[in-house]
Amino acid sequence: MKNQNELTISEAQKLISELKASILKLDELNNKSLTNIKELENLNQKLENYSSILSKFEPKDEKEMVQNYSIYLSFLAQKIEDLGKNEDLKKIQKIINISDKIVSLSVLKVALIVAVVTTALNFLILK
Repeated sequence: MKNQNELTISEAQKLISELKASILKLDELNNKSLTNIKELENLNQKLENYSSILSKFEPKDEKEMVQNYSIYLSFLAQKIEDLGKNEDLKKIQKIINISDKIVSLSVLKVALIVAVVTTALNFLILK
């Protein structure tokens, strides 16, 4: 006679297969967790590297901050001045101005031609 606490072979095999499936799932999750941990460690190392670099640029007080921004603004002003002295940019600016004038004249010519043709057509129609 079978005791209520005893398992049949088929029940035991079913439980074993379920346990194997659970173990495989847990192993897969463990591998993913290990991969995520490695990625997080890499990101953490990069963050520490960036933080140390950024900390070098943090001003110690307001005076140093103002001085740093003044240096940066003077650098930008120098670059803008250098661009203004660039001969190629001046040539490009002249070409753009000339092309604007040509377009304006072309539009004016088209408007005059349309006006003359319209006037001529009106004259011919009214005659």
